[in-house]
Amino acid sequence: MIGIALSGKTTYIEANFDHEIIQLSYFNNNRKRESEYIEECLKKGKSVVIDDTNLTRQIRKSHIDLARKYNANVIGIFMNTSRGLIEHRRLRRRNPFPLTVINKQLRDLETPTKEEGFDKLIVHKDYVQPRDT
Repeated sequence: MIGIALSGKTTYIEANFDHEIIQLSYFNNNRKRESEYIEECLKKGKSVVIDDTNLTRQIRKSHIDLARKYNANVIGIFMNTSRGLIEHRRLRRRNPFPLTVINKQLRDLETPTKEEGFDKLIVHKDYVQPRDT
């Protein structure tokens, strides 16, 4: 998953995947421990979804390289969410993210490309989960 905070990554995952979900926050933001766990899952043949911002090519490259080590299929899903929708979601939260965090993430975001090594790159513009009918 690729996208800034409030772009809909976790909502999308919950609606579409039944894989091992991995968030950096599970490991107290320790990337080494996160990578070790991802590798452990891949060794066991598990499909994983990395539910983090993954804003830079460098961060994505480490995940892609690890997946390649275990011949895993690499699908990038970029939640390309407009600033307006992010701000709308932010204001609806009980404890909104500070605007400084959103602004920094928008500055740091490097738009992903298939050339980074993804087998497939899916882009969702302003994703909103369909409501159950």
